[in-house]
Amino acid sequence: MGMDKDTLIAQHKELVQALRVNYYPTCSIPDQVLGISPHSDTSILTILLQDDDVIGLQVKQNGDWVPVKPIPNALVVNIGDVIEFGAMGSTGAWSRAVTNKNRARISLASFIVPHNDDEIEPFDHLVDPQQSIKIYKKVRYGDYLRHSLQRKMEGKAHTEMAKNED
Repeated sequence: MGMDKDTLIAQHKELVQALRVNYYPTCSIPDQVLGISPHSDTSILTILLQDDDVIGLQVKQNGDWVPVKPIPNALVVNIGDVIEFGAMGSTGAWSRAVTNKNRARISLASFIVPHNDDEIEPFDHLVDPQQSIKIYKKVRYGDYLRHSLQRKMEGKAHTEMAKNED
């Protein structure tokens, strides 16, 4: 992204970390039941520890859902919406969690997020002065997070509140 190493740190002086533990029991109809609906993470980054022996995470790639095969003793790092806003929409992954017929599994997700009062917006060095419209407008992170949590997870529908209307 052509970003100076201190750009993100300068935008968010202190960060917050939240941890979520997900338990997915076995499911007799895994092709009809999702563990977590398709979504993007409202974080800066999400660090995920998967079960080493059960595939459960999928990412959307070229319109298809692709399983993320666990690598033993490794972490998965997802780029969140905050980076997508900063990068003007050029990043940001969709993911979902699927169930398994034969094995229950547990995952741990650590969300690295800004403080509620921090403002998120496109990174200055990515804004073209010739282009008068930014894809995303400046929003308070807490407002964005609350808006996202009040909605059903529907892909990236929650990001619309941060888009410019022009």
